[in-house]
Amino acid sequence: MDKIFNDTIFGVKISVWLIFAVSFAVFAGALYIIFRKKANEWIKKHKEIVLYVVFGLLTTLVNYLVFYPLVNLPVMRGNEGWWTLVVNVIAWIAAVAFAYVTNKFFVFESRDKSKKTVLREAVSFVGARVASLLIEEAILAVFVTLLHFNENLIKLIASVGTVIINYFFSKFVIFRKSKKNKDEGEKDE
Repeated sequence: MDKIFNDTIFGVKISVWLIFAVSFAVFAGALYIIFRKKANEWIKKHKEIVLYVVFGLLTTLVNYLVFYPLVNLPVMRGNEGWWTLVVNVIAWIAAVAFAYVTNKFFVFESRDKSKKTVLREAVSFVGARVASLLIEEAILAVFVTLLHFNENLIKLIASVGTVIINYFFSKFVIFRKSKKNKDEGEKDE
């Protein structure tokens, strides 16, 4: 009977998160339609930040779509502390792979595809993400494992800080544009 109850609760949690994600997307779409002209002007002016936020939300969604089902597996009840840390790493790997591709090609429009540049960017990107992962893992370890706070809430709070840290690393360190790239970008416009 407990297994059926736990499986039902697990299904409800996943359903709630999916309903929340779809509702948020519908709400954002409705706001865009209502304020389309002003939104388009603002988006054009702040294109890089808008794309970073959009792809950041999608990256977060990828992270959560991996994290929440795994962390809430009924068979892992009683092992939330260490299991939360393991699942967070798995979710992080999926999210970083998605984020690298979207940040390189769509957000920061890094056009240099030479092996040297791609290798430098990839290593820097993963290194910066490892730093933010360690920060997030430390937060989860302290607040979930030691202090027994809710793992879902702490994960959400920790994610906000890592998004901000990752933007600054990406913009000013990883995908920084050289003088040559800036000049080429102006010619393309």
